[in-house]
Amino acid sequence: TFIPLLRPPEYGHPGQHGTGWYLDRLQWKGTTEAEKPNPGTAPFLPLPFDALPAGWRGRGEGLERPRITVWQFCIHTSTAGEAVTMITRFLSGEYDVVFHGNSVAMTLCGNYWPSMCAQGRNAEFLNWLSNRFMEGDTPYSSLLERFQKELLPELSRHDVWMCSIPAVWCHLLADAGRAEGAPEPHRPVFAYLGLPILQYVRQADREDFLHGFAELAVDERNLVVANNPYLAEEVLYQTGLRVPAIRIHGLHTNTTWLPLRGNEVLVSRPGTSGGWQECVLRRFTDANPSFPLRFVQFTDLLDPHTTREVYNTSLSYKDLSQYRAVVSFPYDTSLMFMWEFYSMNMPLFIPFQLWHWGIFGQHTRPDLEEPTVEAGNHTRPAFSPFFSGFGPLDLERGLFWSKYTDWAMFPHLQYFCTVAELMVKLVGTDLHAVSASMKRFNEVSIVQGVATWRYVVERWLDLETLT
Repeated sequence: TFIPLLRPPEYGHPGQHGTGWYLDRLQWKGTTEAEKPNPGTAPFLPLPFDALPAGWRGRGEGLERPRITVWQFCIHTSTAGEAVTMITRFLSGEYDVVFHGNSVAMTLCGNYWPSMCAQGRNAEFLNWLSNRFMEGDTPYSSLLERFQKELLPELSRHDVWMCSIPAVWCHLLADAGRAEGAPEPHRPVFAYLGLPILQYVRQADREDFLHGFAELAVDERNLVVANNPYLAEEVLYQTGLRVPAIRIHGLHTNTTWLPLRGNEVLVSRPGTSGGWQECVLRRFTDANPSFPLRFVQFTDLLDPHTTREVYNTSLSYKDLSQYRAVVSFPYDTSLMFMWEFYSMNMPLFIPFQLWHWGIFGQHTRPDLEEPTVEAGNHTRPAFSPFFSGFGPLDLERGLFWSKYTDWAMFPHLQYFCTVAELMVKLVGTDLHAVSASMKRFNEVSIVQGVATWRYVVERWLDLETLT
């Protein structure tokens, strides 16, 4: 029965009641990784978020720093860049981890240090490869053959093979590891997933890919994690395998909130949520000339004369951190700019009705839902996590999945139900107190995150494949 919705349902978000729900989503107990041997010696290193046993000694605790080289490739650098930032910034005193980045997202890969950008022949070939997967005009077997011919000799010189976006490139690495001439012992694959796993997988190849993905995920030599809990639940729905999640902190911004532009509020890019908010906010300020704040559209800072998507190549994070606050109208379950602004401890204002806003985007594209396979025995979610923005919404399903979005799980986010409420809160909220609370949560989360990345590196060391 169709019931018209005359007003928003009464419900709350997990982050409004503390951090317990979110931190539970980051636990590794009960995941595919928990079923694999734990690394370390005297005794082993426990799972992330478990207590460290007395007397534990990891391989990074010795007189010399163990050296690991990681070969990485992707079409979007944000997820892989998090691994680089956290490991090189916080664990460099224990491990000598060297990343060889091969990202073809040339507008993003330079945001990280060391640079993650592909160079020379690798850049040329991987650009070609990404286009083939995006266009879906070449059989996977042909692409695999070209990939092995171009890159297997280079891959063989490195200890760990890393993939992120798209997940189908992890399939290339797993298959390359079984190819004739592949190094022995097999190199571990580290898959740090950032988008739905069926992205850029041709319909005819999907079932084979999902079985291959499951094989990769349960292999003791590999690590497969998601960069957000929603994606981890999505993998569970499609495969029956529960992979753990490692939060993206976005510390590559290297800045913190400093509201020098105290009367200006930044409005993030609208994405697929549409540009209506620009009209509404402008009409409000025109009708209320005494309103003390001015709204600045992020897209106008890049190019005020275009309606096309524009990537930032001119604005620094320091510039963006100087606004009074950020207003965001979500257009996906998880977005890099949200993690970046949160890492700056910058107050974020978002619509409360996340069942309407937060569940439509790249993570929930309905064309990436089918097929599913029975590859694990973990309990699947009751509802599909994929949504169409162009049809009737199953409200119960929308409410169920909205609580898994970052917009619902992170604490200290500022919600509004109406434009009028947004205006009142922008003026009346103690934003410095909000920022201080965000900072405290970030500090606790970073400590837990560093421990998780230490576990990952120790797993690499325990595999004894070092070249």
